Amino acid sequence: MTSIQNNSNAVKGSSTASGNTNTASAALTASAGSAKQIQDQFMTMLVAQMKYQDPTDPMKSSEMTSQMAQISTVDGINKLNTSMTSLLSQMQSSQAYEATNLVGRNVLVPGNNLNLVKGQAAFGAQLDAPASSLKVNILNGAGQSVDVLILGPQPAGTVPLAWDGKDVNGNQLPDGKYKFQLAANVAGKNVNPAGLTVAGVTGILNPTGSAGAQIMLDNNTTTSISNVAQIR
Repeated sequence: MTSIQNNSNAVKGSSTASGNTNTASAALTASAGSAKQIQDQFMTMLVAQMKYQDPTDPMKSSEMTSQMAQISTVDGINKLNTSMTSLLSQMQSSQAYEATNLVGRNVLVPGNNLNLVKGQAAFGAQLDAPASSLKVNILNGAGQSVDVLILGPQPAGTVPLAWDGKDVNGNQLPDGKYKFQLAANVAGKNVNPAGLTVAGVTGILNPTGSAGAQIMLDNNTTTSISNVAQIR
């Protein structure tokens, strides 16, 4: 907090009064304390200014009005921040409650994992723009390519995909974990769209701080509910 010293050599002349005013404004602007602390500082400095001002050049009412307006603005912002924090907390709690409906459901979330079950695997792609073609490269646990899917034009947005679990020669592959890579042609350019993996929702984590509701997945990971591209 900026203090004003009671120094008789510093209170003579109109320039001293002007200097006190500038000091008060600078202290008010730089303060990072609460609105109550800022108000207390302002009143302390205002009393000091009135006490030490030059009688022949008193503090102008317009200056006082301007400083009071600043205090009012800071106080209003502080109250608004408190209200917004409370509103955010309520929204996060509501979001977490609604997310409980996802428990037991499968969702498409960012990832490139494939889980082949009974010869079937579901996954997806996230396209920022329509693609004239989409290529999917399926990899086994050793990172070797076992199948390639050549798909036609695809719309922008979430594109659900499926794989029948067969290799390039048509042989059925064993169930298990695989990965996939995406390549697309968008407006004549080759791009690598974001992949979407299917996972089961096992629980919900209560939001903390500024984080939104988090969902727990059966692949031992968590993700924000905002990352859910599709509910299956």
